[in-house]
Amino acid sequence: MIKFLLQRPIAVLMAFTAFFIIGLVTYFTIPISLLPDIAIPEITVQVAGQNTSARELENTVVKPIRQQLMQVAGLKDVHSETRDGASIIRLNFEFGTNTDLAFIEVNEKIDAAMNYLPKEIERPRVIKASATDIPVFYLNLTLKTNENEKSGIDESAFLDLCQFAETVIKRRIEQLPEVAMVDITGIQKRQLQIVPDMKLMKIADITLDELESALNSNNIEPGSMVVRDGYYEYNIKFSTLLRTPEDVQNIYIRKNGRIFQLKDLANIAIVPEKETGLSLAGNKRAVTLAVIKQSDENMDNMKEALKEVTDYFASVYPDIEFSITRNQTELLDYTISNLKQNLSLGFIFICIVAILFLGDVKSPAVIGLSIIVSLTISFLFFYLCNMSLNIISLSGLILALGMMIDSSIVVTENITQYRAKGDSLEEACIKGTTEVITPMLSSTFTTIAVFLPLVFMSGIAGAIFYDQAFAVTVGLMVSYFTGIMLLPILYKLVYSIPEIKHSFINLKINNLVKEHTLDRFYDGGVDFIFDHKRSSLIFVIITVPLCVVLFYVIPKSRMPEIDQNELIVHLEWNENIHIDENRKRVSSIFAQADKLGAEHTAYIGQQQFLLNRDRELSVSEAELYLKTLSTKDIAPLQSDIQQWIKQSYPNAVVSFAPPETVFEKLFVTGEADIVTELYTRNKTEAPVASTLFNLEKALTAKTGILPVGIAFDDQLNISIDRQKLLLYNVDYNEVYKILKTAFKENEVTTLRSYQQYLPITLAGNEQSINQVLSNTLIRTSPAKSGEEPQYIPLQSLVHITQGEDLKTITAGKNGEYIPFSFYNVDDAEHLMGKVKETVQNWDVDFSGSFFSNKQMLNELVIILFISLLLMYFILAAQFESFLQPLIVLLEIPIDVAAALLVLWLCGHSLNLMSAIGIVVTCGIVINDSILKLDAINELRKEGRPLMESIHEAGRRRLRPIIMTSLTTIFGMVPLLFSFDMGSELQKPLSIAMISAMLLGTAVSLFVIPLIYWYIYRKHA
Repeated sequence: MIKFLLQRPIAVLMAFTAFFIIGLVTYFTIPISLLPDIAIPEITVQVAGQNTSARELENTVVKPIRQQLMQVAGLKDVHSETRDGASIIRLNFEFGTNTDLAFIEVNEKIDAAMNYLPKEIERPRVIKASATDIPVFYLNLTLKTNENEKSGIDESAFLDLCQFAETVIKRRIEQLPEVAMVDITGIQKRQLQIVPDMKLMKIADITLDELESALNSNNIEPGSMVVRDGYYEYNIKFSTLLRTPEDVQNIYIRKNGRIFQLKDLANIAIVPEKETGLSLAGNKRAVTLAVIKQSDENMDNMKEALKEVTDYFASVYPDIEFSITRNQTELLDYTISNLKQNLSLGFIFICIVAILFLGDVKSPAVIGLSIIVSLTISFLFFYLCNMSLNIISLSGLILALGMMIDSSIVVTENITQYRAKGDSLEEACIKGTTEVITPMLSSTFTTIAVFLPLVFMSGIAGAIFYDQAFAVTVGLMVSYFTGIMLLPILYKLVYSIPEIKHSFINLKINNLVKEHTLDRFYDGGVDFIFDHKRSSLIFVIITVPLCVVLFYVIPKSRMPEIDQNELIVHLEWNENIHIDENRKRVSSIFAQADKLGAEHTAYIGQQQFLLNRDRELSVSEAELYLKTLSTKDIAPLQSDIQQWIKQSYPNAVVSFAPPETVFEKLFVTGEADIVTELYTRNKTEAPVASTLFNLEKALTAKTGILPVGIAFDDQLNISIDRQKLLLYNVDYNEVYKILKTAFKENEVTTLRSYQQYLPITLAGNEQSINQVLSNTLIRTSPAKSGEEPQYIPLQSLVHITQGEDLKTITAGKNGEYIPFSFYNVDDAEHLMGKVKETVQNWDVDFSGSFFSNKQMLNELVIILFISLLLMYFILAAQFESFLQPLIVLLEIPIDVAAALLVLWLCGHSLNLMSAIGIVVTCGIVINDSILKLDAINELRKEGRPLMESIHEAGRRRLRPIIMTSLTTIFGMVPLLFSFDMGSELQKPLSIAMISAMLLGTAVSLFVIPLIYWYIYRKHA
């Protein structure tokens, strides 16, 4: 075949040139993303139960739905959190589950559960998680003037900003083709508030019920009718809608023969709604826009388009300040550009190695050209298979780069050796290429065999490393065919050009090679090993138990620890504070952050995001976003905040997590190490707050770790005395409406001012609870006709008692439980033992990242054995022997022990990435041994003695082995000296690979020949 190709060089060159051009074109059309496009296996069910307590909602609605959903196929875990008026049920599935089918099945189960739910409950919303719903960044709009002062002008200015942001800026950004939608929060909404003058109402003998009826009867739209008039038809509409505040003021009410206008009985004005939440940016009130990208759009294009829009508005409206936070485009740009730079640096290092070893520029030029062609053609397969360039696929290409050049080096070196023996250029190309086709194919398949089982791992590991396996497989296969088809032709064409005189440096390198410096080094190494046979064999034997010991000693985690300069602080003050007090406390925390120059924003209380699938914040909660200048500042900042909160507000519940990104959504790095789930044995009594607080203190004292505990809600339970209602002839609904009006919660109808709808509310004057009950009078119905109605104080009809209950009711597959989350756990088994000793009166279960990490590492061990088995089958087919593959695979325990030892010394854990590096190295490093044994077998077939075959095969394969090892190592070296997310993820992988390759190369050169000799010495 090689002879056939060499006779048609132009056809081959044109074919590869065509593929190269197509690959180059497709490179610019391949989508760029942070991580692979993986379906997040999560479905959220949102349950709403207005005016329903958490306990009632849990027992009557959430529990039946949860029991139905537990029957959904492929369900991994179900978790619900129920609060007053709302609940979130999260369904987690195994990665690889068809979430579209799961979404349909979840809806079917909810439809089945609706038959058992109260009729007034709305059908729950089902939302499928998607990485595209995660905002690319948040745009904060603040006023440059100091709007924090409580003046009417400033309040009015912020209301205008809210309306401008919602009606102009939001719509303008959503018009961009790159933007899918803009979610908004921080809007201060308006309402038409009616404050009745109770004295005038009493004089006019008009009740609140009659006031409501007047508002509703004047705000109806009966419909329309079609009237025929000759040739024409007219659509006549009947409408008495309230559209302006004047319409409300001019409403007429008739009572006892007298006619009143509403403006005579009440104060009517458009005012801000009662605030239950707000957004802060730099401690200033802000409107926050969450910008969500179209799934198939380029992030760079979106960033440029949005910058044009914000720059325009900033120039036209100088009083508005625009700032961007949580910018994922920076992370993407930095990570992808650094990985591309690492790819380029790796290629340069590899070329330098080739020049130093081959001694001239022509051979490295041939190798470099073939690698560029291989890489570019690989992009064509990325395009055809709809793969993106992301930190996983790019790191896979970096990983493959060192291996891709192996094929070119082996072919080039073999052709050079045949030319040195005196063969013609064409004969050397034919013989040199043909001889290595089979061992190179075996080497390629053994490497691919390592990656294939990784795809079948459960969880995120198998899903995400599909891209890496794809990149390595495509890169190796393309480089293999390039090496055996294109490279011989390039070699022949380049070396057909007349020789150019070598430079001084090249002459010096050639002299070193001619003096057989590398050959003497190899012969000396082999002689040393054979002079110390027993010591060498003992070294091989002890590596197996050493590998096992290191596996148990080294720390283990799911993913490498990634340094970030961003932090999310979730605060539950665990007190019934209002929104202003919440803001005051958050401002105190921001003062701590300002000491380190941290950028900060906050969401305080309830937010208005439509796509918020997480638990809604209550008025007493806040979510803070902090960004420091350096990653080193995050730890002291977190410590300062935690200490300040513990000293100032000891009952507060605080937790820290990374910001929500695609990476965090997939890997869940912020998950607690251990979550203690406490199940009460007495189902008739609710847990008492004091008992749980004491339990939290006991757990802290026993384990030495402060857990993230639970929050309680202080409540005022108002009960209406039914007996007195009958005694005074008072309607229950009238009492309920008066209470809602007094506490400013009575929304009556809606003001439909064309495109803007404002709620119309009845409200009382601002008073305390006791003042409301004592000052509010309620009208009694006369027992007999003709009698005058009487008015009695509201407090004579109601009783108030204090209560306390869990703010959030948490439940899972096993029912309702009390969670205590432990972070930064060093010894999970020890901690779980201490917890069991402390909570003997509870049924206890455990969950958390410790268990998923343990499962992942167990799977990796199994996959390593599967990979070894696949490699054994491939090598047995090549060598046509059952024994020789065992010789090759014997070096794997030595390499694994070296990788684990270096990782442990460098302070890294055995995580998914480092484990992948170890597994991958097992497939790469044996390629050297394959080449070595193949050459020894060929020489023995020629009738040469065993020791002579070992020495000659070593000298013949020495330079290719050293060069391929160095190129693989240098391909990974750039990852050690960059610090973006992509390189931080790959750093443990590169450390494991480099350490295993360094020792593995020495083992292939010197130890494998000794084992081969030991087995075949009697057949010599």
